[in-house]
Amino acid sequence: MNRLLSLIVSFFALSSVMGQNAFGTLHGNYTPTNSVYVNPSSMLDAKVWLDINIVGVGSYTNNNLVFLENHSWGSISRDLIQYSKGRIDDSSFPDEEDIGYNQNRKNYHGYNRNFVTAPSAVWSQGDHAAALSIGGRSYTAIRGVPDYAAQFIENGVPDFTLQHDIDYSLKRLRIASLHFAEIKGSYAYTFLKRRRDMFMGGVTLSKFFSVAGAAMNIYNADFNIDNDSLALLFDVQADAMFTPNPRVNWKGGMGLDLGFTYQKMLGEAASYYPNSPKLGCRTVPYLYKLGVSIIDIGSVKFDEDDVVFAGYDFQNYSWVQYDEEQINEENPTDVFEAQEASIEEGRVRKPHKIRLPTFASIQFDYNLWASRLYVNATIIQGIPPGKNKFGLRHANSLSVTPRYETYFFEFALPISLYEYQYPQLGASFRIGPLSIGSDKIISWVKQSKIYGMDIYMHLKIPLRYHPKCKGKLKSIKKGKGQKYKKYRPCEAYG
Repeated sequence: MNRLLSLIVSFFALSSVMGQNAFGTLHGNYTPTNSVYVNPSSMLDAKVWLDINIVGVGSYTNNNLVFLENHSWGSISRDLIQYSKGRIDDSSFPDEEDIGYNQNRKNYHGYNRNFVTAPSAVWSQGDHAAALSIGGRSYTAIRGVPDYAAQFIENGVPDFTLQHDIDYSLKRLRIASLHFAEIKGSYAYTFLKRRRDMFMGGVTLSKFFSVAGAAMNIYNADFNIDNDSLALLFDVQADAMFTPNPRVNWKGGMGLDLGFTYQKMLGEAASYYPNSPKLGCRTVPYLYKLGVSIIDIGSVKFDEDDVVFAGYDFQNYSWVQYDEEQINEENPTDVFEAQEASIEEGRVRKPHKIRLPTFASIQFDYNLWASRLYVNATIIQGIPPGKNKFGLRHANSLSVTPRYETYFFEFALPISLYEYQYPQLGASFRIGPLSIGSDKIISWVKQSKIYGMDIYMHLKIPLRYHPKCKGKLKSIKKGKGQKYKKYRPCEAYG
């Protein structure tokens, strides 16, 4: 068992242990507590009047260097269950020999995101929608790892003599890790309805409570690994920060999300008030909708007294016995403190702040059949933090997600390109109040090279109708009350 735990810890550490975006449950019309995270205006015209999220959890990890050979997370999970029952020993688990390295690339990265959502709710009625959510997130990302550094990661710096006595130049390497809790308040409004067109805007304000963080920017490092005990550092320019004692900081910063959605309706929009008893509680489906948003504008900040910082700009240092260097766990940023006259000064002017993984997104959703079968296409473009700031860049992605949805059941099959080049196949199910899925389903069901993992789950209580609408619908079904005419689209829209 210790061997398995060591393997899992090593795997996630090496892969820079971010669910990605949970594409399978991100766009459903019955789950606005999910869609609000990619576009706050998407709450409007939801197919539920009140969506109450009880709990949600998810984790996503990906990298392009380290992999687990010929395994699946499903088989490992089954072995864990069997082991816990005493039916097998730990020899069935993968060991260090099963870890492989892809050394055929020029640049490497790793990305991890984890989330948990506490009780949250979205209310959507008429031209208005509002949401309140509580949760926590953590991110870790490393970008700009060159090919020779990947060789050192696999083989060790002192032992890999093939790369000794060579001049190297490392530029623009970024590492950041961020952990925080948050309270989010959202509001959306349909500001224009004309013929069959609906125009909607939304905003989310977030209050953060920082817990822990670490970051390093290497702007330039010219060096030579002379041998197994001597490294020659010709020119080093870097900044680093660390919070040695994690704690909740109540003044952890603010964030902002902005979103806009246009909907082409299958009926008259001017007199349409979703989830409202106004004008007969009627529903009008959309033919398609197009959303544009920018998410996570802002920074998470820490108390300046909780942060240790080092700014380096030095030249010509002979690092003797680098292989025996003992890192100060309380302040790992002070490795070269003796070489820097003004270590408290660096390019980063506000080292107690870490920029959020801001991203811009475009979403397109098309109603293929009977307001049950849809296809969604979404592009997410991460916006890097400023050159002289600590921060994370959100992973880029392009996804196409067909889905079938009703009030009680939903199935989605997201197909995505992580960083626009690594294909991923996912699957998600919603049955009643429970949703579960993965954007990397192959890594769970098929033995292959595993470069990461993804899983997410939500437990909800969706209230479909406004109380007054529910009463009207019941009376209609019994043949009582006002006569109800089911909506039929005009011939121009099929």
